[in-house]
Amino acid sequence: MTMSAAFLVSALVQFLLGLVVAWLLGPVEFGVYALVVAAGILLQTVCFEWLRLAATRFFHAGAEGFRQGLLLAFGVAGVICLVLSGLAGAGTRGLLSLDRAAIFLIPALAVAAGFLDLLAALLRARFREAEYARVLLVRNLGGIVLVPAAALVFGRAEAAGLALLVSLVLAGLYAFVRERDAARAQALPAAGVSDAVMPPMSDPATGRQDASSPGETLAEAPPSFFGMIGYAGPIVVTNVLYLALFFGIRSWAALTGGLALAGQVSLALDFVLKLFTTIGSALDLWLFQRAVQRAREHGEAEGRAQLHHNAGVILALLLAMAVGLALVIEAFEPLLVRPDFRGAFAGAVLMLTPGVFLYALIQYALHPYAQLAQRTFVLIITALVVVSVAVIGALLLRLLPAGLPGLAVVLALAMAAGCVVLARMSPGYEAPVPAFLGRLALAILALAVPVTLVQQQSGGVVGGFAAVVVGAAAFLATAWFSNLADIRRWRR
Repeated sequence: MTMSAAFLVSALVQFLLGLVVAWLLGPVEFGVYALVVAAGILLQTVCFEWLRLAATRFFHAGAEGFRQGLLLAFGVAGVICLVLSGLAGAGTRGLLSLDRAAIFLIPALAVAAGFLDLLAALLRARFREAEYARVLLVRNLGGIVLVPAAALVFGRAEAAGLALLVSLVLAGLYAFVRERDAARAQALPAAGVSDAVMPPMSDPATGRQDASSPGETLAEAPPSFFGMIGYAGPIVVTNVLYLALFFGIRSWAALTGGLALAGQVSLALDFVLKLFTTIGSALDLWLFQRAVQRAREHGEAEGRAQLHHNAGVILALLLAMAVGLALVIEAFEPLLVRPDFRGAFAGAVLMLTPGVFLYALIQYALHPYAQLAQRTFVLIITALVVVSVAVIGALLLRLLPAGLPGLAVVLALAMAAGCVVLARMSPGYEAPVPAFLGRLALAILALAVPVTLVQQQSGGVVGGFAAVVVGAAAFLATAWFSNLADIRRWRR
């Protein structure tokens, strides 16, 4: 519970930090900052995510040689990342209107974040929940103090990016000390540690659970280099494809409308993505583990039955959130963003919400079927379908002056295609029955009507808060009385 709570708090801090930085920098400078951070995350995933996954899945107390190998591999990968990125950056000045300082920040952020995530994964693998929570606390404190301060004082994206880098480095150094102390404390064999069962862990950045095999013990021999690549490869490729797609949306905005449009689109995209992935991750951390437990104790069929129940809960809550967000975003816009973001922000959120909602369904309702069955290759196929449809749609948009509305439609269609493909390929997946869909439609209607009426009677931020409270209460009451997604059993 400590690690889950720490993750949720961290996700909330990162969510608010993006809004604060955007408020302080404005559209143009925030466009630069968002591109740099997104590119850093993408590069980090390509270069270092396999190490984090290997640490989470295969490291256990006593396997200190494997730990040393992971740290050595990180050092080699880090040097390669910096050298190749430096050579590439030297020849790409002006790329996406970024200057050289911003471009060189990208690999530095990737290495610093990769080092921090690897050490945090080692702490989690040792079941050092308190230390893990403290590491996230240091990271978040550094971020919420240094990054806004740099943005406020200098008003430049490069300064905010450098402050983010400093916060990651400081947190990485702290994590290194805590993990080293934990290694020393566990130097002597501890009775029962090697027989501990490792639950699926969730990525603090993306909220995705590792597709490890539940119930396997930590005492198994660590894999070879190629074994680690074989395990982590499908997950890394999947994450990279989705990150590349969202980075492509930001890049499209920068190339077609300049950095101001990139800032507008990035802020809206970050807002919707973080909102859905935070809530989706909270559900995933809790519900998926229940499916793992039922599969381990009662067999695979029972595990799939729990997944089907989980999918209904996730669909209902995420759809309610999507509809509610679409109805109230204009009311909350003055509270969330500074004046030069307003209007465009609410419109972009409204347009991007359907695609991000479908992306969340892929991640949190459908991925678990493949995870439980250990058929992670279908995740790559799904991601390839999504990216292929998006690329084809983007190419067609070059013939039409569709702008962001057209791109949002392409995103939604691509994610819908991914949902269909993954649902067809997921072992044991069952489509929602008409009775469930009818109850869901009734609950969504019960949410939408009072929200609309309250906002008509009382506008502004106060009316928005009142609409959220009334709409949520109406939705939950309808869900309870109709027993939507078997909510009464869920409560018990």
